[in-house]
Amino acid sequence: MSQIKSALEIALERTADIKSNASVGKKRELNNCGKKIASDFLSDNDLTAFKKAFGGYKHEEKDLVLEGALKLFMARIQLPADETEKQKVMLIGKGLEMLLPHKNMAALFQSVDQVFSRYLEAQQQVEAALTQQFMPKLRQKQQQLEKQLGQQIELSPSQDPEFAQALSRNLDALKEQYLPSVDEIKHFIANAAGIDLE
Repeated sequence: MSQIKSALEIALERTADIKSNASVGKKRELNNCGKKIASDFLSDNDLTAFKKAFGGYKHEEKDLVLEGALKLFMARIQLPADETEKQKVMLIGKGLEMLLPHKNMAALFQSVDQVFSRYLEAQQQVEAALTQQFMPKLRQKQQQLEKQLGQQIELSPSQDPEFAQALSRNLDALKEQYLPSVDEIKHFIANAAGIDLE
């Protein structure tokens, strides 16, 4: 008889599951609010609206919204393809300064700016060196095509599949050198915020 549960015990077990599911849902909802606030900030670059958006949340709710914003920011910190993307990452730095005051975010993002500038410079150097290396082959192909077609042909390195493959390989190797820096940046932010990287 002791193994048979009463209707009350069964009901209590089920409501406990519902309460925990509800709290998980609420946490996810607040995290998503934080992600939206951070995403809006990256779109419109309005620091005042960004600060104000956090004002409507108190205590634990605010912590969960903050966590969502931080996670979105960390997900968006990646090696930039160009100067515009680098500026987006620097905007993340401004947002993090506001969210994590007194946590050295300004100093961190001065370093980020330097590292990402070196990365973009290295990308350009790789492309320039490969272009110079491939120009004799490209001129040769150009002359062959001109003989075949009887008209002047202008080829650029980007039109050559061999050049594109070599460039892709070299840029991937460069990226591998800089990816540990991105991981370090994310770990620094996560440690400063006291959250786990997922």
